[in-house]
Amino acid sequence: MTNLLKAGLGLLLMLALVLLVNAGVIGANWRWDDSQILLHSHQYSFWQDFTRPEVWQQFSPANLTPWLIFSFEVDMILFGLNPTLFYLHQLLAIAAAAFMLYSCLRLWCLPVFAAAGAALFVLGLPTMLVAEQLMTRHYIEGLVFALVAVYAFVLYLRTAKLWTILLALLMYALAVTAKEVYVPLPALLVLLPEADWRRRIKASIAFFALTLCYALWRGYMLDSFSGGYVSSSEYLSPAFMGDVIASFATFPVLLTGSWWPLLVVLVVGLWLAYAIGQRRVPWRAILIAALVLLPLVPLVRSPGIMLADRYLLLPWTLLSFSLAWCADRVIVAMDQRRHNAMLAGHSTTANAGSGKGAGALSAAPWLVVPLVIVITLMHAVPTRGTVADIGTEFDVQADFLWRHDDSRAFVPSANVLPSYWFVTGLTDLKQRISGDGSPLPVVDDIYLAEQDVSQLFTYDAECQCMRDMSDDIAARLAGFAQRLRPDAPLSLQYSYQRGYFSWQFGPAQEGSYHVVSDTLGVLPLPPAGQLRVTLADNAPFYLRYTSPEGWITYSELHRVVRDGAAVEWSRNQN
Repeated sequence: MTNLLKAGLGLLLMLALVLLVNAGVIGANWRWDDSQILLHSHQYSFWQDFTRPEVWQQFSPANLTPWLIFSFEVDMILFGLNPTLFYLHQLLAIAAAAFMLYSCLRLWCLPVFAAAGAALFVLGLPTMLVAEQLMTRHYIEGLVFALVAVYAFVLYLRTAKLWTILLALLMYALAVTAKEVYVPLPALLVLLPEADWRRRIKASIAFFALTLCYALWRGYMLDSFSGGYVSSSEYLSPAFMGDVIASFATFPVLLTGSWWPLLVVLVVGLWLAYAIGQRRVPWRAILIAALVLLPLVPLVRSPGIMLADRYLLLPWTLLSFSLAWCADRVIVAMDQRRHNAMLAGHSTTANAGSGKGAGALSAAPWLVVPLVIVITLMHAVPTRGTVADIGTEFDVQADFLWRHDDSRAFVPSANVLPSYWFVTGLTDLKQRISGDGSPLPVVDDIYLAEQDVSQLFTYDAECQCMRDMSDDIAARLAGFAQRLRPDAPLSLQYSYQRGYFSWQFGPAQEGSYHVVSDTLGVLPLPPAGQLRVTLADNAPFYLRYTSPEGWITYSELHRVVRDGAAVEWSRNQN
C-alpha cells in the first residue's frame, strides 16, 4: 500500500470515529454566535475582515479571527443556509485535526501510540463540544494548520526540501488568522525533539518574522496588541495572577470531572517514569505546556474558563500528544534496556526480573492512554449531553424565528438571553435575505408591560418545542407588578470609551444586577467592572436590580453612546 493510500485510509478512519461520536449534531440548527457570523459574512466581503479595522471591529474589538468569517462565507457560497452541511464541514475539520495529530505522532512514535493519541483527542470533551458549536470552527481549523506546520517543519529538518518549510510558513500564517492561541507556535518549533538547537533556531527565524508581521497587523486591526475582554494593565497584578493559577488548577476537573485525581496520577506517573528512565527533568515539555497555556491568561476573568470547551481544545491536544508520545518513549526505553542487558550477557538476571511485578510494570505504559480515554468518556458524554440540550434551545428558537412573522412574540429562553445577539443576528439576516419580519422577542417583563402582545410563546424544555403561553399574559403581568418596587434606591455610573464598557452599580452589594435591553438582551453583571465589547451605538437599556428577597426595581431608560460622556444616575428612597 502506498503512503498516499495509507494517508487516505487513516483520514477515513478518523472521520468514521468523529461521525460515530458526534452523529447527533448533524440535525442541529444555528446556535450561539452563528447568526452574527452569518450576518457579518453576508454584509461584507471576507477580504475586508483581513484589511479594514472598521469592518472587523464591528464583529469583535477584542479578538482578531477573520478566518472564521472566511470559513463561514465559503460554506454560504457552497451550501447556502443549510446548517447540516456546515456541521459536516465542522466534523471533517475535526477529523483532519485528528489525522494530523496522528501524523505528527508518527514522526516519533509507533503507529499504535499515534492512533491512541489521535483517538484520545477525538473522544475528549473539548473536541466533542467544538463539534456542537459552529462558532468554534476557527479553533479546529487553526489547529489543523498548526499541526501541518509542525509536520512540515520536521520534514524540512529531515530533508532540507524548500517546499516543506514554505508549506510550514503558509500554514502558520493561516493559523494565526484563525485564532491567537497559535501565535506562539515558532517558540514551540524551537523546542521540538528534532535535529539540533542550531538547525531548529535557524529554520524558525522566518516564523518569528511572521510573528512580528502578525503583531503589526493585529495592532492595526484592533488598535491594540493585546487580546481578551479585560484591560491588559491588569495582567501583571498579584490578584490577577492568583486568579490565573486558581483557574488553571481547575483544568483536570473540567476535563474529567470527579475522575480528575486518577487523571493527575496517570499523567504525573507516566512523566515520572519518563524522567527517571531518561535521568533528566522534562523541561522541554514544561516549556511547551507554558506556551500553550499562556494565550488563555486573558480569558480567566472574562469570559472565564468554566467548561472544557474551545478554550481547552489546544491544551487537550497537547495532553493527547504528550501522553501518547511519553508512553511510546517509556516503552522504547524499557525495550532498549532489556535488549542491552541481553547483549551484555545478563539474560539470566533479566529473566529473573521478568516476574509478575516486572510484567505489570512493563504493561503500565500501554494502559495509560486507554485508561484516560475511559475516564474522559465517563465525564465527556453526560457533559456533552447537557450542552447539546442547551444547543437544542437555540435550534428550536432559531426555527421559530425563521418560520414566523412579527404577528407573534416570544420569551427567549434562559440560555439564549445571555447570547442575545443570536436573536438579533438571525432576525437581521432574515430581513436582509427575504425582507420578512420575525417574532418579537420579549426579553423582560418590563417590555411585556409596555407593549400590546396578544400571542406569546416560550421554549418548553420538556417537549423541546415552543409553547403558546398567550393565556398566561395577564397572570404574568400581575406577578410582575407585585414584585416591582419602582421607588427603591438604585444608582449607576457607566461609560463606553474606546471599546471598553465600564460600570458601577449600587447601592446594594447583595442581590443581582442585570442590564436589560431589547437590543442587547439580559446581561448579568457584577456591581463594578470593565469589559472590552462591541455595543450598538445608542442601544437602549434598563438596569434591573433583583433583591435577595425577590423584589425587583429598574432604572430609567438609558442609552449606550460610543465614546460619549460618562453617565451618572441615581434614585433615592422616597
